[in-house]
Amino acid sequence: MERTCSTKIILVVIASAAMLFAGCAKKVEVTPDTSSKPITTTHHQTVKPVSTNNIQKPSSNAVYFAFDRSELDAAARATLDGYAAWLNANRSVNITIEGNCDERGSREYNLALGQRRADSVRDYLNSRGVSVGRVDTVSFGEERPVCRGSGEACWAQNRRGDIVIR
Repeated sequence: MERTCSTKIILVVIASAAMLFAGCAKKVEVTPDTSSKPITTTHHQTVKPVSTNNIQKPSSNAVYFAFDRSELDAAARATLDGYAAWLNANRSVNITIEGNCDERGSREYNLALGQRRADSVRDYLNSRGVSVGRVDTVSFGEERPVCRGSGEACWAQNRRGDIVIR
């Protein structure tokens, strides 16, 4: 009887240990596959690995502002959302935001407004996960127009924040 009882205890201990160790899996480090080779599953389906490097840089390098304003409109935010996604996927890229103004206003006023515009772009990108350490800002005021004429159509092109990859 004593032997049967101790055999049962040993079996219970062994079974408990087996269940305990069966629940502990080895820690496996998973790294993303950055190759573009397709993966074939056991069901013969071909799956292309998802890579954040496939995010395209937006085609526009500028966001535009209303007269005498530094707030971002919906079009500017949409452009910057694309840039934020691209910058978050390409963390080694740093940028400079160049704030620009049209020719109206004094030189000093336009330098200050250009800086507010550049800071507005930087702050929005930061709110989308881009580290402020990767973004420099500078104001050129009215000194770097892309359109040299007068009139609203030309001035609107000069009221911008340029995104320059460095």
